[in-house]
Amino acid sequence: MLESILNFREVEKSPYLTFVWALMISTVGILFSTQLFYRVTISGVSFNLTGMFAVIFTIIPSVYFLTTVIKKEEEQEEKDYEQHKKVGFFERHEKDILMFLFYFFGVTVTFAIWSFILPADFFQVQLVKINEIRAAVAGTGAITGQIVKGDFGSFIAIFTNNFEVMIFAFIFSLLFGAGAVFILVWNASILGTAIGELSKSIFEIPLVTLSFLPHGIPEIIGYLCAGLAGGIVSAAILRCKSSNILKLILIDSLKILLVGVFFILIAAGIEVYF
Repeated sequence: MLESILNFREVEKSPYLTFVWALMISTVGILFSTQLFYRVTISGVSFNLTGMFAVIFTIIPSVYFLTTVIKKEEEQEEKDYEQHKKVGFFERHEKDILMFLFYFFGVTVTFAIWSFILPADFFQVQLVKINEIRAAVAGTGAITGQIVKGDFGSFIAIFTNNFEVMIFAFIFSLLFGAGAVFILVWNASILGTAIGELSKSIFEIPLVTLSFLPHGIPEIIGYLCAGLAGGIVSAAILRCKSSNILKLILIDSLKILLVGVFFILIAAGIEVYF
């Protein structure tokens, strides 16, 4: 039922509706996961895996939404080609990127709020990943995992990590169509958990979130471009109406991917140098 709440005509007119929808489905997903409290012990160390269930239960209703948007994009590209329309990148993909952005930030805000409310180890899986990222940055010369402003090593570490995520988003989306939704929800859960961890009170969450926006928006656009590119290619291969259309879509997807790399570079530059 949750996946059918969105009216795509309304969402195309008002992309911000996906923010509200994302708040709803991720809240339900997290609440469901509280009923599946699960721990594993590895080498004598106990790990709480409940945070992964929260990600999975958020992904399940999201797949239909993402798949529908990607299929519509691929069909629109075919129509533009058949009608000899020349449509620019942002004109063609602007609304879809906005929808996905609002979706991502809706999931992020939900995880931030619940990570502040729920026990400290509820999102232990996400916290382990956050510490790994901090350690990677620390390995470039940063102190205690904090970014050194103006340090080229920090820039390379951040760009490399984000580029790897972007490539995984492309591959997942290419192989599974809506595979990029896992990348989006997983990263939203990590960012949300980090925001909840940094916030001293629940009312401070919006302020902490704002501090991530300057580099967060271009970074997420990069991931979205990769997911969109892979999904469009996947849909085109399955439909495969003609080799000319497939070639056009492959070229357009490559352009989308390159735009994604550009945004990832911009995000890393903002995070380190500004």
